[in-house]
Amino acid sequence: MFSDTIEQKDRVFLILIGAWLFTALFLFTNPVILDYLHPPKNIGLPTESLGVKPEDYSNAQPYIGVLLVLGLACLLGLSRIKKPKFQLSNKCPKWIAWLPLIWFIWQLISTTQTVDLEISKATVIHFGSCIVAFYLGIFVLARMRLAKMALWGAALGLIINLIDASQEHFGGLEQTRNNIITQIESGELDPSKISSHLREQGKSLPVEIREKIDHLPPETAAKLKQFPVEMVKRWYSPRVYGHMFYPNALAGIILLLLPVTLALLIDQGRWIIARRITAFALAVIGLACLYWSGSKGGWLISLILAGSWLLHFPLSKKLKISLVSATMLIGLVGFAIKYADYFDKGATSVGARFGYWNAALKTAMEEPLLGTGPGTFKIAYQKHRPPRSEPTRLTHNDYLQQASDSGWPGFALYVAFLGSSIWTLSRRQFAEPVFIAIRLGLLAWALQGTVEFGLYIPALAWPAWLMLGWLLATPINQFDKSPKNN
Repeated sequence: MFSDTIEQKDRVFLILIGAWLFTALFLFTNPVILDYLHPPKNIGLPTESLGVKPEDYSNAQPYIGVLLVLGLACLLGLSRIKKPKFQLSNKCPKWIAWLPLIWFIWQLISTTQTVDLEISKATVIHFGSCIVAFYLGIFVLARMRLAKMALWGAALGLIINLIDASQEHFGGLEQTRNNIITQIESGELDPSKISSHLREQGKSLPVEIREKIDHLPPETAAKLKQFPVEMVKRWYSPRVYGHMFYPNALAGIILLLLPVTLALLIDQGRWIIARRITAFALAVIGLACLYWSGSKGGWLISLILAGSWLLHFPLSKKLKISLVSATMLIGLVGFAIKYADYFDKGATSVGARFGYWNAALKTAMEEPLLGTGPGTFKIAYQKHRPPRSEPTRLTHNDYLQQASDSGWPGFALYVAFLGSSIWTLSRRQFAEPVFIAIRLGLLAWALQGTVEFGLYIPALAWPAWLMLGWLLATPINQFDKSPKNN
């Protein structure tokens, strides 16, 4: 038979989970409510067989397909749990374990009075997949001796993103831009054929981009200025983004998965020297891509992770404090030098975020119980948008978006869940490098949620929810268990 023994069934399940995570990291990198803005990149796979055609703006068909794969994995994973064991681990506080389910039920209730049913349906389906991932981690991965096998899929997806981002930095972005200009000049790319839903009113090109466009032939420049502003800004941006939706999302996936990938490589096993050399090279490339992404929040969060990582070293308390302080100081000085011009120009993205957050708070005050419906911040923002401010579809703060979309109960449930989870994990003493790395990655994901929208990007949300459930329920000595205890 294909899987006669418990360990063979575990391997099949973990391979399916790994394939799911790998696929997410190059095909499901857009926020679920605006996936048409950034079609998947061609990586040499027959994407048309997955339902993605070159002219498509939506990932709906492959998204449903990958959820079916997840469903198959669920059936296989749950089938190996005997009925008496279908209970929470003693390591996982019961009240924390059931909070996300209560939060999800509240999202369903909020959907009943949403201002846009289609957006809310897409958002709730995504939230449901996150809940499934979380409970797979709690009830299945936490009981598997070979559980870390599934993380290799996510690690491979990260590596593909880093390779692509590196290529972008070393000429890929310029080559792409030149190809686009050539298509515009030949008429192959026509601004009049761009869908109207890609256009945002009230947006204008930055001065530095307009100056570059003005150096092109007048006819080409005129056509280029007719394209949606966000498209043109992406074409002229020096910031790398790999297969992710935009540079800050790439930074998020690096912060979430680079520690885990490095821990997998340096873990015990064959070819340890070669693996450690590979891990060092990957760390250098990963940090370089984080820098090239231009993510200011990513830079600051990486300093927090570095400080947290140094605290795990078997050194004296005084030396640890000195190392952490030095790391923070050097990192902050570098940050100030790197982004001095940005702050001199007024830190526009920071100001824009304050506008988004203010609108979210006003919406939550007006609709305190159920909000405007999951994923509907764009509509609520139109009412509170300051004059001449940038439009947006997401709050750039996962926590405040809960308040705006599903009221203060949705906000309280989500904050209580993530806050209590991170606090619980921070108090556990892990010796296994993979566990320490997962905890660092989850801390980064939770922190980035204060300035970004990782909850709404499957490539970020799925591995985060899966690993969170796994780590909350897993025994500290999980990898020392024998198969007979599964």
